Amino acid sequence: MATIKIFLLLLALMVISAAAFERTKSLEKYTYIHLYVHIINPTQPLVVRGPNKNPLGFGNMVMVDNPMTEGIDPSSKLIGREQGYTIGISRDPNFSSTINFLTLNLAFTGGEHNGSTITVMGRDPVFNAKRELMVMGGTGAFRMARGYSFWTIDSFNTTGNSLVEGDIHVYHY
Repeated sequence: MATIKIFLLLLALMVISAAAFERTKSLEKYTYIHLYVHIINPTQPLVVRGPNKNPLGFGNMVMVDNPMTEGIDPSSKLIGREQGYTIGISRDPNFSSTINFLTLNLAFTGGEHNGSTITVMGRDPVFNAKRELMVMGGTGAFRMARGYSFWTIDSFNTTGNSLVEGDIHVYHY
């Protein structure tokens, strides 16, 4: 008799948990954000020097703080800042396959997401045409965010300046 009661209790708990999960899942929202990051080399100081002289080299840590805009033109509407750090994790001495570990906060200071942030991080193969990083969290409108992002280098010049296009897919509450 006690075994039947325990079984029924566990069955009831499973049904309640499944219903709560479905309710929570139905509250989840999806947001797609398309933006441009204008990387200006002097805004990315090397704060830790590893054994290599190249700023992208193994063990080097570089801080980033770059403007994010709605459009390609740097004078287009500013929507926030990309702020964080990147650490060289590849030992390739020729830098042909430079890999970084990247942690970024996309801090929105304008537009519909003003005051919110999205945290993006992961393995970043610097010279790949398209890179994928995971969305690990957020604040404000993006509380409990998860998802993925694609980053494409649109242009790069010899001074280290570049234009990066971001496609962010975010699930949040």
